[in-house]
Amino acid sequence: MRKHGENGCAVLQHRRQTIDLLDAELVRLLNQRARIASELASIKKSSGLPVYDGRREQEILERICGHNNGPLDSQALISIFRCIIRESRKIQASSMRRLNKNLFQQENINGNQYGSKRIRS
Repeated sequence: MRKHGENGCAVLQHRRQTIDLLDAELVRLLNQRARIASELASIKKSSGLPVYDGRREQEILERICGHNNGPLDSQALISIFRCIIRESRKIQASSMRRLNKNLFQQENINGNQYGSKRIRS
């Protein structure tokens, strides 16, 4: 009986190590997703698009649920991905604020304060 318990501990430790590796991979992938979301901010800004796109969010959630084979149920995945999407929006909003600030600073350097252009003779 003692042997079975020791074997169970080894299996437990191995599974925990596997989860640790998966967690590290999730962190890497989430940060990769965040970098892309940040890059999208400049595309959205130059295209005049808002940070939030409800239709796109719905498409993502539907696609995620369509790929789900469990054991997580669809509501659990929706909850997780809403969190991920919310954090991505925060990153995009922050990137857009930085872009606006940089644009304003550049206008001041070029003499185009408050959107007016310097007239040269």
